[in-house]
Amino acid sequence: MNRDGVGAEQARLLHEVVRRAGIEGKELWFHYFTLGGHAGEIEVEAYLHDCLSLPGLQRDLLAHAANELISRQPPLLAPYAADLLKPPGRPAEG
Repeated sequence: MNRDGVGAEQARLLHEVVRRAGIEGKELWFHYFTLGGHAGEIEVEAYLHDCLSLPGLQRDLLAHAANELISRQPPLLAPYAADLLKPPGRPAEG
């Protein structure tokens, strides 16, 4: 895969990940910007929709920002029966 292909695939996969994680574009852009990203909010949105390419370093910084935001989310876990049966405000007994 050539460099342009990598950039397009990276944009597609990043867009899918942030969509599935429920991360808004503005939230992603702001975190990316605080990490030192140079692209503007509109440029990031265009990149996520494969309308604009970004240099590799900026793409990786966006991926890093997304991964940090995702890692802050509570894990998605299936409940156990005890979790569903416990009275509100009381921890489940092991």
